[in-house]
Amino acid sequence: MLNRRRHHVSVLLLGAIALLLPLLAAPAQLSAAQEASPEAVQASGEVSLWTEFTQGGEGAGIEELVETWNAMGNGITVSHRPIGNEEFFTVIRTALAGGEPPDLLQYEGYQQTRDFAAAEQLTDLTDLWETARDGFLLSEAGERACTYEGRIYCIPYTYHTGFQIYYNPEILEANGIEVPQTWDEFTAAMDTLKAAGVTPIALGAIDGWPAEHWWMAFLVQRCGVETIYDAIEQDGAAFTDDCFVQAAADLQALAQNGYLSPGATGEDYPTAQAVFLSGQAAFFQTGSWFASGWEQTPPSFDVGIMPFPRFADAEFGEDVTGAVTHVFAIPTGAQNPEAAMDVLEWMTTEEAGAIWARNGNMSLIDGAVEGNAPEVIQELWATVGDANAALPWIENELPPGVGEDRVYSGSVALLTGEMTPEQFGQSIQEALEASA
Repeated sequence: MLNRRRHHVSVLLLGAIALLLPLLAAPAQLSAAQEASPEAVQASGEVSLWTEFTQGGEGAGIEELVETWNAMGNGITVSHRPIGNEEFFTVIRTALAGGEPPDLLQYEGYQQTRDFAAAEQLTDLTDLWETARDGFLLSEAGERACTYEGRIYCIPYTYHTGFQIYYNPEILEANGIEVPQTWDEFTAAMDTLKAAGVTPIALGAIDGWPAEHWWMAFLVQRCGVETIYDAIEQDGAAFTDDCFVQAAADLQALAQNGYLSPGATGEDYPTAQAVFLSGQAAFFQTGSWFASGWEQTPPSFDVGIMPFPRFADAEFGEDVTGAVTHVFAIPTGAQNPEAAMDVLEWMTTEEAGAIWARNGNMSLIDGAVEGNAPEVIQELWATVGDANAALPWIENELPPGVGEDRVYSGSVALLTGEMTPEQFGQSIQEALEASA
């Protein structure tokens, strides 16, 4: 009787366990929002987030990410501060150096990661990255943006392409111009437009970087990405070498030939964008972030996108510009680092990637762009794998006094004629050697 009773109890226990198993396994079936419930998160309170996302797809995307997180009601609230691009770098460096950073910080990686990590201003995120890495595309490129001395200090989040030119099909058609494929065809098109009284290129370069982006598009063709990195790392190449000087001459020729909008060196990027979108110029060269905002503010005409024209004699015709651009980190001076870690972990999920992509951003989370991004972003994303090598925006791989000073200011000086291509290369090289 006793043995039968024990057997009966054992059966009941096994039955109870069988009933409980689905419940015990349930967390694996929860959505990311449910996983971030009050029971799941490890901390509470407010998380301050700073980004340079003020408009377009980036502005809309970060707003939806923050709203989605805050709607979970899990005890952690994100407070976002968007900071204009032109002042962003200065603001975050000042905050980090002064010990008053946000809890969660977006920036542009590479040299900034190395500088911030060397100054012990960033939290080591290697463990988080090792957990999330398999869910990310271009993970090796992302690691380059986030690595210092073998450790990971940020999470790579967005890719941007840079090797394209936007054009106005109506202007080209009205002037009998086919979409240029080579540099010779492009200059012929610009000569035709100029003769017809039409501005070929909208450019607002007062802040330097919009002109620098043209120089980079010339540079990857003239020198190749490998040689450019040799110059950056001072390993067998220099910015005074012939190919660097030639790329600077290519940039200067745009101004000398009268291809640029009248305010090219005195106006800013938003002004040039407005010139292009209002139909006052045929071409506008910029990154994929321009197209990312079309879902929020559609252009008044169907903007065309063409690959940056190749030089017929380009030795490195398959090298391009484009890179992992936006990364997220937790400063060591964060007031609420545990809660910031919970938010950052959620940002590596498919749910967060889908939100970022559907607002027009090239999320690095596997499948996010293909399944959620607008068609134009999917088309630009599809070109990423076709390149032989891609160069990140060069100021992000150089010390600030070189990239954000000599390259920016020198690019404008080339257009105004205040600096020769040789002087431009020498200025960068001297500043780089002085920073070593």
